[in-house]
Amino acid sequence: MNGSPLLQVALDYISLPKALVMAYQVAPEVDIIEIGTPLCKAAGIEAVRAVREICPDKLILADLKTPDVGGLEATLAFDAGADMMTVIGGATLATVEQALAVARQRGKEMLMELTGVRDILERAVEWRRIGVERIVYHREWDAQSAGRVWNEADKVTIRKLIDMGFKLTVTGGLTMELLPFFADLPVSVLISGRGIREASDPRAAARQMRLAIADLWSVPSGEAHQA
Repeated sequence: MNGSPLLQVALDYISLPKALVMAYQVAPEVDIIEIGTPLCKAAGIEAVRAVREICPDKLILADLKTPDVGGLEATLAFDAGADMMTVIGGATLATVEQALAVARQRGKEMLMELTGVRDILERAVEWRRIGVERIVYHREWDAQSAGRVWNEADKVTIRKLIDMGFKLTVTGGLTMELLPFFADLPVSVLISGRGIREASDPRAAARQMRLAIADLWSVPSGEAHQA
């Protein structure tokens, strides 16, 4: 495998000061800092701007899960300093196309977020046709709380999406113990939220996860990986 997945930390807070403290603390050990959807809603787009100010050299993702006005919300995110933003999978193709157009114009990236999407592969065909390159495969927070666990069916779908040409981000309760489950997949990004934020030493937890990813994905799999 050519390289290993990037590590993204999710700042799923509703308090901007707490999020900023965490961002500053773990930034040296992660590749991407995500302004989580709860934080985007609680603190607004200023949350993106504030994290950009204290983490000027990190990739920043605004997890807006945009459902409509794709061009406008993409513009807001990128103007505030985001490198990436998300559109919810249920959005119309017009919304996706508008967000994607702004991302391309700005040299940024737009990701499709699969929360709640049931016909993933069918929708993915449409997204690929209009030029979408990145997908976030998500085991949702509420589904996880209701007992939804990762299984082989998830891996089959992830492989199919990668075979279609997508670069995959995987998220949903990722911990050190779960990493080996995904190690045979050429995913591009792995997201950890509570696994880092709720550790007694978040920076050390992020470092441990980053080193584990590098180790697990260093074993050749016969499949190319593109971050």
